[in-house]
Amino acid sequence: MTSAPFTEEAIIRLISRAVGPAGGELITGIGDDAAVIAAGQATWLVTTDLLVQGVHFNLDYTSGGDLGHRAMAANLSDLAAMGAVPRWGLLSLGLPPPPRRRFVQELIDGMLALGREHGLVLAGGDTTAAPVVTINLCLIGEAAGAGPVTRDGARPGDAVCVTGWLGAAAAGLAWLAAGRSAAGAPEVAAAHLRPQPRLAAGRALAHGGLVHAMMDVSDGIASDLARLAAAGQVGATVQAGRLPISAATSRAAGELGADPLAWALSGGEDFELLFTCDPADLPAITAAVAQAAGGLPVTRVGEITAGEGVRLIRADGRAVDITMAGFDHFKPGES
Repeated sequence: MTSAPFTEEAIIRLISRAVGPAGGELITGIGDDAAVIAAGQATWLVTTDLLVQGVHFNLDYTSGGDLGHRAMAANLSDLAAMGAVPRWGLLSLGLPPPPRRRFVQELIDGMLALGREHGLVLAGGDTTAAPVVTINLCLIGEAAGAGPVTRDGARPGDAVCVTGWLGAAAAGLAWLAAGRSAAGAPEVAAAHLRPQPRLAAGRALAHGGLVHAMMDVSDGIASDLARLAAAGQVGATVQAGRLPISAATSRAAGELGADPLAWALSGGEDFELLFTCDPADLPAITAAVAQAAGGLPVTRVGEITAGEGVRLIRADGRAVDITMAGFDHFKPGES
């Protein structure tokens, strides 16, 4: 008898069971974009993310500055997904000896530039020798407005929506990995190398109090929507024709012979915001995001349903189960 694969989700469930439920000052623990901690008069959000050379980035086409920016963006995106204001960060950095001064300087400059842009101060950390470049950031943010939006509030009948565009980061990765110049596809290359966390949009979505559940798109909507749906004990459908795919992503797919829909569903690292709301509230939400985030679009891509799992509705009306079909570090062939 073949045992079920020990996936990333299974590991998280194992740890969550061992730790037990949140309680006391810990309002929200394992299973969301950030932990939510009530302390004094404030509500704090704490997140951490790990980047490892050869798994998350390739230094053949990623500069130190790009890497620092990406590491900070991935963590800031978790705070954006809960409507938080960034405050402080802690950096743990592993480097193969001997460290290269210029690379480290560029990495820190890229990291700090994006952090400062959003009001974050780097408060401390640790360094060590390591076989490959390894970056771990822990960020602390503060809840603002109506408070943090978690993953578990989706309701049947909700509209499923995303900010911005999907698949561009995966397109950029595929383009650069194929040995193409970033200048040949600057929009998708930038989406991979210099992603922009949606902090202003996240605060706008949280402040209005109209969003029921929210998270960021880091592993692809196929997996991330499945996580959001599971947190609320509901299911979801996604309309393939509604997924927002940019013209630049489609052009890159055409040149590389790839499927832009696959990138949009499972490419990951778009760091857009995925949320649910009452369909009647969508016009007000769309206007609020556009005003707060420089015209950033919001697209309704599907619906929350009763039941479980995520189904993709293709153009011919056929429904396909895409539950957890996004990136998983422990899926064969992923890492």
